[in-house]
Amino acid sequence: MKRLLANVPIALGHIKKRIRLAGAVFAFVTLLVATAVWATKADDDEREASVIGAGRIGKPIQGTTIPSASDFGFAVSGRGGTFVCSMAGPETGGFAGFRVMLVEGPVTSGSLEFHERYVSFSGLATIALIPGMNGAGQTVLDGVPYTVSVRPGPARRARMILNIQAFTQALGGDTGGFVAQGAIRIER
Repeated sequence: MKRLLANVPIALGHIKKRIRLAGAVFAFVTLLVATAVWATKADDDEREASVIGAGRIGKPIQGTTIPSASDFGFAVSGRGGTFVCSMAGPETGGFAGFRVMLVEGPVTSGSLEFHERYVSFSGLATIALIPGMNGAGQTVLDGVPYTVSVRPGPARRARMILNIQAFTQALGGDTGGFVAQGAIRIER
């Protein structure tokens, strides 16, 4: 029994070394797998096309959009993205009687589509209106479906059309137009 008890510290020492070795191996394998996943994801990002745009909408597109000067920005890939369009301030405010109209929200994953000359994407927006509807000081609407169609290019050639089905009929058409300042581009 004494001999068995004398070997316990030695046995525990071997077990501790194996646990440390197993922990180190586990950490190394975890790091290796994480690096491989990160590298694959980065490689996918590099191959995945995206559309990016920012600027100010100027003239409407004859027969397609109503006059609706606005500032916009978006960055979209197949995994989703973000979109914002604002009408506020002395140059773009006053649209449809609102001092401020803000449309912003995430782009739905998988909604990015490339057509011949156009790119489209969609999502659910939060819309803020000042003054609000029905005499309110402000109105905030959540979860409003929207679709954006763009034609990439530099200022005066690029186009953006924002369709919010809930408002299109009441406004008399979609908003958007030719990009007066800024650009829209596809990155591959």
